[in-house]
Amino acid sequence: MVMKIMAGEEVIDNGLVDKFDAEDTIFNNCMNDFSEFPAYITGHDDIIGPLPTKFMNPAFKNLNVDSVFRRENNVLVNIEHHSSLNSNLMRRDYNYLTTLVEATKSFVEPVIFNTGPIPSKNVEYANDTMFYNPSLFNTQEIRGIVNLNNLRYKIMNKEELTQQDALDLIWLVKTNIDIDYEELLHELSVEIWAKAVAPRWILDAIRKNLILWAKKYLTDKIIIKEFKEALNMSKIEIKPFEEQIRIAGIAGELERAEEKGRANGLKEGQKEGYTNGLKEGQKEGQEEIISNMLKKYTPEEVSKMTDIPLKRILNINIDS
Repeated sequence: MVMKIMAGEEVIDNGLVDKFDAEDTIFNNCMNDFSEFPAYITGHDDIIGPLPTKFMNPAFKNLNVDSVFRRENNVLVNIEHHSSLNSNLMRRDYNYLTTLVEATKSFVEPVIFNTGPIPSKNVEYANDTMFYNPSLFNTQEIRGIVNLNNLRYKIMNKEELTQQDALDLIWLVKTNIDIDYEELLHELSVEIWAKAVAPRWILDAIRKNLILWAKKYLTDKIIIKEFKEALNMSKIEIKPFEEQIRIAGIAGELERAEEKGRANGLKEGQKEGYTNGLKEGQKEGQEEIISNMLKKYTPEEVSKMTDIPLKRILNINIDS
């Protein structure tokens, strides 16, 4: 087990937070709970332990990096998590790197744990810095079905899950796997976690991260019901879980529809997402959804996307 490392969001032990980015929180959880996670990402078997993550750059600005570790040869490893890559993030990470070198007087190996799309080349967004060439661990390069079949085999033969297995399970959602999010999370909870043999702390660590993924992706009522039963969720956990499911489920619809729209070069994906999101939301929550949409789009655009009369959109806009 390693010391807790916070990076931007507060991590609550039961995995339930009011406002969070699921992937960042899961990344932090894995850094906090699994001593083998840095080796899982980097392939290094000589990582000694974590270092402080707050540093001050030459301009006296505080920087809070995701994680820093020291290897036995005294080389530092800075692991940053990204769910997307762009030039601004690369410049920020380069700033982290130079600040770490200045503050520690050590050689620093930069690593990015990328759970988003695979860049066309490793230094695609590093041209502005030229000398910045981080190692990339792309979860989308992992053949998820291989890891899933390994977990199925271990469950069938009642073999104990290791830290490696637990990390494979937790990040399966972000791998290259041709299984729907909800179907995958249903199997991981009902068929894998509920039947797994593992130390209690590993099962607990997997459980809280499955809950976070479920909050982001689950919408099917039957699957949600079986998910809660499989994970033996308490009444204290269920109420905030169901509320986050309602909100995050809508956000997930929008995210998946916009991804589809970007892939097809169309705006229809956005419209489909908003329409489905409104259907999924309870009637009394629709005004909240529309208000959020109005922060990004004009009333006319929102009306076209949702097929809601412009007059009603304008009334909500005035009230908000």
